[in-house]
Amino acid sequence: MDQDRTPITATATIPDLFALTLFDGLPVEKDGKTIRYRAVRLRETTVAHEREAVLQAERIVTVGGVPKLLVSESEFAHALTIKHIEHFECDGIKIPSAIIDSTVVGKLSEHDFGLIEQRVYLIELAAQVRYGVINREQFDALSGGAQPAAAPQPVGQASNVGADAAATESGPSLLADFVGAGAAGAPAVDVR
Repeated sequence: MDQDRTPITATATIPDLFALTLFDGLPVEKDGKTIRYRAVRLRETTVAHEREAVLQAERIVTVGGVPKLLVSESEFAHALTIKHIEHFECDGIKIPSAIIDSTVVGKLSEHDFGLIEQRVYLIELAAQVRYGVINREQFDALSGGAQPAAAPQPVGQASNVGADAAATESGPSLLADFVGAGAAGAPAVDVR
């Protein structure tokens, strides 16, 4: 038999990016027993999912006696991670996304939630490759732990640029920089 014409039968399998097995699993009480849902099916999110995550992250906070609507970045990231969960599964029984919320996900161990967050990060990177935002080499570097290039950091009234560039400023000094007053003793500005 001619070795040049022998087909290669070994196939490389690509793991399903959307299927994840948890370490501890989601504990659910059923008939007096604890069942652990270790299989998780993830999905890409849509604009509707992102909007729902924003709504879940909104909080009304009173600032100077005036109620303000704020969105917590950490709460938004948490809510969006939950929106990536399509279902949990154990022995063919599924917990669908319609009933998965922060209370349900709150039963997960920190380790398992971290696994979900890591996989969501890979799903989002893969989507960026598909849409041409980043290339395959960038995907490999970022998924391997490389950090993206840091964005330029704003520097206000820090006395030295360089080693002290990241030094913290007081709120009034930072506000003075933002509004253009620039001086440490600038008059108070009403930002309501």
